[in-house]
Amino acid sequence: MVDIKHKTISDIIFQLRKDRSLTYAELEELTGVSSATLHKIESRVTKHPELKTVKTLAHALPTHYEEIIRAYIEEEGGIEILFEILQDITSEKNVTLIPMVATRLLQSSQKKTEESLQRLVDFTETLDDGTLRALLYTVIIKYSRERGLPSFVGKGIFKKYLINRSNLSLLEETFREGEEALHYTDFLSQEEKCLYYYRMALHAYALKKYAKCIELGKWGHAVDVTHSKLKEQVALAICNSFWHQSNYKALEEHIQLYEKLNYQIIIDRLKMFHAMILARTNRYVESLPLLRECLDEVQGDQRLPRLNLLLEVLLQINDDVSIEKLISSDEEQLFPYENATPYQYSEIGKYYKFKGAFFIRQGQANQAIETYLQSVKYYGKIGAYQDIVELSHDIISSLSFGKNILNFGLLEEAKKVYNGIINKGEA
Repeated sequence: MVDIKHKTISDIIFQLRKDRSLTYAELEELTGVSSATLHKIESRVTKHPELKTVKTLAHALPTHYEEIIRAYIEEEGGIEILFEILQDITSEKNVTLIPMVATRLLQSSQKKTEESLQRLVDFTETLDDGTLRALLYTVIIKYSRERGLPSFVGKGIFKKYLINRSNLSLLEETFREGEEALHYTDFLSQEEKCLYYYRMALHAYALKKYAKCIELGKWGHAVDVTHSKLKEQVALAICNSFWHQSNYKALEEHIQLYEKLNYQIIIDRLKMFHAMILARTNRYVESLPLLRECLDEVQGDQRLPRLNLLLEVLLQINDDVSIEKLISSDEEQLFPYENATPYQYSEIGKYYKFKGAFFIRQGQANQAIETYLQSVKYYGKIGAYQDIVELSHDIISSLSFGKNILNFGLLEEAKKVYNGIINKGEA
């Protein structure tokens, strides 16, 4: 087929009739557009056909659909018609044409740039498909940046970040994109600013960027005059970040602060925080009774972080009997397999890592490798590549462990797991 890209609709009709040796009557039968209309378009008597005619042609000739619409919008300057086309192609999810039509719409001289941008933003927010919304916000951001309109740049980056952060396998990339909005927070509303700081803080925590989590979380608290579950969740992430940094003085100060502010999520975990501090300061004998109590206080997937800390301590003191009892329980009750958060996936990965370490100590290399691969799968869901690298070392150690007869089917399984993670990261 001859390349008809960048041609007019007249050129497209002429080339189509020539390639297929069609008469006007035959093309009318094929498209539903009258011979007289087709002749006028091809001969350029009608230089700008009606939109309904163009849509009829485009849908009747699906292999030429994009070329026909592209040719039409290159000559169309009417903002209402361009919005109608945009509505049509978004309903059909045509990701090739959407940026082109949106850009052409913004270039229309019929409205002020700010008015066109705002209307496009309002339209974008009506779409249910996150991929299409992100695509349109990319156009909005680029166009606004080129014309020095920081308010639309900031709101575009913020909105696009909220959409893309749900892609758990690209957490690092979306966090970097989200950081750009730090330069535009003055153009966000109070509510948007709080939401941005809070989501970024939790995002940073999932990536183990603990200093960033603390910084962003505190910025959010500083501008938030309300009291919400999200606000308390960020307070918990801040406390946990101090714990991961081994900054126990700051942790205790913030626990006291949040307790005074009546943050129930912190109050419910006072005993757990005490046990966590004891465990990380090598006071294992004191921490164990508290950790067991804390584990028994919760059910379902809330048990997993507490179980992991208990397993960590038990591995330190070589209490294999207790570990075996804990890992033989029903795992289905522990794991939020559906709609899990990055933090929850990280905890599942950690659990399997501890379980694999236990199997190694028991001399069960095959079980250890199989369990480590489970850990790799869950870390892979959130792109936790540093954890995956560490697990790779454990898997290699397991392969050469002792004189066990290895199940070499596990090698194929390992290949599939790692290839799946690599391919997902490249997508």
